[in-house]
Amino acid sequence: MDMDFLARLVELDTNSDSKSNYKRCTELVKGEAEAAGLQAEIYNAPAKGGKHYPNVVIRLDAGAEQTLLLATHYDVVAAGGGWKHQPFRLTVEGGKAYGRGAADDKGGIISALSALETLMNRNSSKVNVKLLVTCDEEVGGEKGLGFLMNMKKGDNFIVEGDAAMLIDTGPRVYVGSSGRAAGRIKADGSLSELLLLLSGVINYSKNREKVLSSLISSSEGRRIWGRISVTMLNLKGGAVEYAKAGVKSNIIPGECVLKLKGEKKKLVLGRQGHAGYPHLAKNAIEQTLPLLKKVSLSDGRGRCELVFDLRAVPEENLDSAILDFKKYMQAINSRIEFKIEERTDGYILPKLHSIVSMMKKATGEKNTYGELGGTDAQFFCRRGIPSICFGPISDDSNIHGKDEFVRIKDLEFVSSSLVKLCDDWKNL
Repeated sequence: MDMDFLARLVELDTNSDSKSNYKRCTELVKGEAEAAGLQAEIYNAPAKGGKHYPNVVIRLDAGAEQTLLLATHYDVVAAGGGWKHQPFRLTVEGGKAYGRGAADDKGGIISALSALETLMNRNSSKVNVKLLVTCDEEVGGEKGLGFLMNMKKGDNFIVEGDAAMLIDTGPRVYVGSSGRAAGRIKADGSLSELLLLLSGVINYSKNREKVLSSLISSSEGRRIWGRISVTMLNLKGGAVEYAKAGVKSNIIPGECVLKLKGEKKKLVLGRQGHAGYPHLAKNAIEQTLPLLKKVSLSDGRGRCELVFDLRAVPEENLDSAILDFKKYMQAINSRIEFKIEERTDGYILPKLHSIVSMMKKATGEKNTYGELGGTDAQFFCRRGIPSICFGPISDDSNIHGKDEFVRIKDLEFVSSSLVKLCDDWKNL
């Protein structure tokens, strides 16, 4: 496994907010693929202000009848502070490689590229392969995989495939992923009204937990459940000068700053984590709420702006889940502004599909699972392409958190499993 290549990828801060190193990263990936003897091309998605966001398509032509699409992404979430290891310098310790994006999803890139290089050198693949290395997965994927899967030349799609795999999960066989909606709620009112609104979102999580999937979460060993979290907060009013928390809609905040009038500001600590896995984090906003409830509520009016992250189970209709939550919040306060800013539909593939059977054989896995997080598989599903998920991300990899890491053995397992899948491919 080329850890030097992973180190060079991790050194580039490709967070999906600034997008400052998108061009450098795709040029690095393209150059690495071409040095291995593979065909690679960059496709630029047009964006506002004349900008372009690049994506890479790497091709292995095996002269086969069918084509397998592999999808990875090079963008990451912001690193934040408090790391023991430097986020943009790969640190290898005890079989683990630390760095922002090492697991999610630059590790997936090097595993997939390593597999393609092996297949090419052996000339053994029984299926053509296209590796898609995309941007903006962390913000919905429309300029990344969504753009590639919508590209046409005349009436024909440029990226065609008979089956697809998203390399952005754990080293199990996943046949479904959760839907996701991120939105913003704004309201003016008395402090008591604003705290009631904030409490409402937190309490609604109990409603979401009652929604269960038929698919099992590999990390928890139980059926996937619905979730919702407050991930960003800006509240002020009355005795509260401000309460602020959050860095991104899909990150559980590990810190909340609370400033009461006439007092020094307080830093309320939690544990930062991925919003798809709220049970593995400790939400600092929730930790702050009891302190806010102790404040005098009779003094003045204020404003609350919060961001939420809602997760639907794979079978659930995301629009219905959003509407149910909106009605719940409007029943608390009919004057709220409610806006959805990001959404990703979930999906589920029949467990008996032949791509599932082939992947179980390639990995030695007996069971199939569902993914707690959302994935870009929605873009394959829109095209009717059967899709599964796989990858090197462990349950404890701290993706979206401090000291993210990937196990080197998982990188190697993903690569060898992809090689076996392609070597033993049976046409669908």
